[in-house]
Amino acid sequence: MTKNPAGSQKEDVEVRLPSDELPTHSVESGDTQGDEAQHKEEEKPKNHHERDPFWAFIPQVGRYAGNLVGHELAAGAKAITVFPSFSKEYIEGTWNFYRTNPKILYNEVISGFTVAIMQVPESIAFSFVAGVPPLSGLHATFWMATITGLMGGKPGMISGAAGALAVVVADLTVDDGVLDYLAVDQRLNVLFMTMVVCGAFQILFAWFRLAKLIRLIPETGLIGFMDGLAIIIFMAQLPAFMKCTTQPLFVDCSVEDRQWLTFSEDTSQLIATLFHVAICMAIMKFYPKVPYVGRMVPSSLVALLVGTFVEHVIFRKLLHIETRTVEETAEMSGDLPKFDWPQIPTDSDTVNTVLIYAVTLAAIGGVESVLTLQACNEITDTVPKISDSNQELFAQGAANLVCGIFRAMGGDAMIGQSTINIMNGARYRVSSTMSGVFMLLFVVGLSGFIELLPIATLTGVLFMVVLSTFQWKTFLILRYGRLSDGATIIIVTLMAVFLNLAVGIAAGIVFSALVHAWDSANHVDADIVLRPDMIINGELYPLVKFVHVKGAIFFSSCSNFINLFNVKEDPPVIVIDFKDALIIDHSAVAAIQGITHRFDKVGKRVLLINLPQKSHGRLHRTGDHDVLSQQITNPDEIQESGRPFSTEGDDVPSTFLGGGATLPTTTQDVGQDDERFPILHVPVVTGDETNFGAELAHLPLFDAQVDRVDDELSSIARDQGDLSIHEKRS
Repeated sequence: MTKNPAGSQKEDVEVRLPSDELPTHSVESGDTQGDEAQHKEEEKPKNHHERDPFWAFIPQVGRYAGNLVGHELAAGAKAITVFPSFSKEYIEGTWNFYRTNPKILYNEVISGFTVAIMQVPESIAFSFVAGVPPLSGLHATFWMATITGLMGGKPGMISGAAGALAVVVADLTVDDGVLDYLAVDQRLNVLFMTMVVCGAFQILFAWFRLAKLIRLIPETGLIGFMDGLAIIIFMAQLPAFMKCTTQPLFVDCSVEDRQWLTFSEDTSQLIATLFHVAICMAIMKFYPKVPYVGRMVPSSLVALLVGTFVEHVIFRKLLHIETRTVEETAEMSGDLPKFDWPQIPTDSDTVNTVLIYAVTLAAIGGVESVLTLQACNEITDTVPKISDSNQELFAQGAANLVCGIFRAMGGDAMIGQSTINIMNGARYRVSSTMSGVFMLLFVVGLSGFIELLPIATLTGVLFMVVLSTFQWKTFLILRYGRLSDGATIIIVTLMAVFLNLAVGIAAGIVFSALVHAWDSANHVDADIVLRPDMIINGELYPLVKFVHVKGAIFFSSCSNFINLFNVKEDPPVIVIDFKDALIIDHSAVAAIQGITHRFDKVGKRVLLINLPQKSHGRLHRTGDHDVLSQQITNPDEIQESGRPFSTEGDDVPSTFLGGGATLPTTTQDVGQDDERFPILHVPVVTGDETNFGAELAHLPLFDAQVDRVDDELSSIARDQGDLSIHEKRS
């Protein structure tokens, strides 16, 4: 094997000699010595593998950030400039639309009224879950529904005080929570400041277009999220079965002073409480099935009315049995929202708590809101857009920020009420906005009625929420689904219950990513072919190993990729074809460099062809440029002696070397004293593709011994042209 003096410099020289006529020393092109000198001077082209200077990224990042900020400022300035004219056109267009379509306006208002009635009991119930006064939950629903109704990304979607945020907020308000060193009023101020910061974070999420990250959450992670939320809401209802004898209001009673109701000491009160829960759940389950009437009034409202009647007429007046009501649990007044900037301690512990919980609440609220928007799009057959999700995030952030400065607990999108509103035919912003307006009217005019509601009845309402929130297909997946899917659900659920929902979602994403990485490692495949008498860049090689890699090469699949090669037994030249492969990370770059280095130590070469642009870029950024400049080869520079070379491969790989001998496929096919071939090792490639050895094993040629006559016939055939081998098919 020797160097062709001009083959690598002169592109118009084409060598196509039969393999048996090739000289053993070189392949001459006939160039003169003067041409050689001229081409040697041209042999130093510009280095296309040169990296940018190390610190060049600083001005690049600065320019990128400057362009981003400039673009956003320009967009903001344009929005401010066109806002007056836009508002005028928006109001005039809305007025003209509903004036010409009064029936649509009527349906929107009625649907908003119905949803507002349904939100009253849930808002009160979630306020108790969060450990805040009921008025805080009702005001939160007013602000969330009104602001997101006007500015949200999906007309008709409903927002309000929600359980996903309430269960996290409870950590800030309970006596034994993270703020146990603060008084009750101080803990509430910290909560409201947390909602202000939460709203600011959600606005930033929208500004940076982070709604697209929702696609990272696997379906099993969402199932675990919903299961964990259902369990947390269920656990938050257990205080309904407790009593307090040391304080007039239950919320003022410390955790140590609260006692469980028992059949031995509180028989009648416990039975009455269980009856309230059972009758409420039965009404919510079966009342909607009543013809005509069942669709006119929300079942939750009917359950509250029946529970209030049973408590104050039957239990208290007739049976002289009392269960705890809203009035006996927390103080409530029907005031309008009042501006009050929350004052909090400035110590580091409190500030860190505000930041941590603000990010957590922003993430949870953002996830649930974007998922609710997607569910609404599915109901209305609307093509989803990322811009709608970012707009919804912005509206949620603005609403939570306003909630914080008006002493409301905050919230997010409510999938149950949104579904009901859209199924009622609501498609415009009037319905969701009016639900907030009606909520404020209820607070001002119906606060006296709200104080009469039995806590056990509200517990029944939330027990039905638990049953509808929990994903019962969980058990089907655990029983028949893949093990990793079941593990993801369990991990997210447990993390959500014992830590919080945001941590649970993060754990589910990480675990699913690891499972995917493990699975993808087994999807790296390769077609391996040994070809004799190959001319590469003007050099003649008697045997070349071609490895056509398929799949993604990254940290978890590098070991499978490395196992495709054997430094000791592979031929002097290995050509790796990346046409159907992708280099993902630096682990893949390091694996390629490691293979190259080990082969180079024993005097063997590794060439790379058909590199995709992204793979070439990753090698260029972190690889050894001196080595890459010698490795990366144009497929046109590879020729098979006697005929053009194709990277697509043949139906039957080349199976002859000089003298008609068959090409061995494994080391077992080569005897120790056989000097015709080097000791070769072709790894068996598993996968959907049949490997080289398996293809040869089925050819009729290998069913009998090849004698001298066959050898001679093969030589004659090679002199005349390519020998075609076909398998006889019946």
